Amino acid sequence: MGGRVSILGDVYSFGILLLEIFTGKRPTDKLFQEDLNLHHFVKMALPERAMEILDNSALCEEVTGKAKTWHEGWRNLTIEQQECLICVLQIAVACSADLPQDRMTMCQVDREVSMIMDSFLHTGLSSQAISSHLFSS
Repeated sequence: MGGRVSILGDVYSFGILLLEIFTGKRPTDKLFQEDLNLHHFVKMALPERAMEILDNSALCEEVTGKAKTWHEGWRNLTIEQQECLICVLQIAVACSADLPQDRMTMCQVDREVSMIMDSFLHTGLSSQAISSHLFSS
C-alpha cells in the first residue's frame, strides 16, 4: 500500500471490494481506527462469527426468505451455503493481506471461486474440501 503499482495491488483491491460487498462497510468506516481495518475486522471474525459481520442486504431474499435480521437469514441458509459464504470471505481476506507476497493470485482466486460454485451447485465437491484446499495452493 503506497508502493509501486502491480498486479498484486489489483488483487488487494479485489479483496477489499469483496469485503465491502459482504460486510456493507467501507475501509473508511468510523469503526476502523488505530490498528483495526476492514481486512482485520473480517479476519478476526472468521469463521465462527461470520454472520455477525455480514450485511443484511448481502444475500437475496430468495435465499434467506423474508428474514428481518441476519440471525434469521443465517438460520435460513443451509450449512453448505454458510460454508460457501465463509470461503468467499476467506478468499477476500487472502486477497487483501497486508503484504503483497501473502496475497492470492487471480489464478488461485479463479480456481477457488470455481470450486465454491461447484460446491454451491452441489456438483460433488464438499465445502470442507474447499476450506482445506483454500490455503494449500
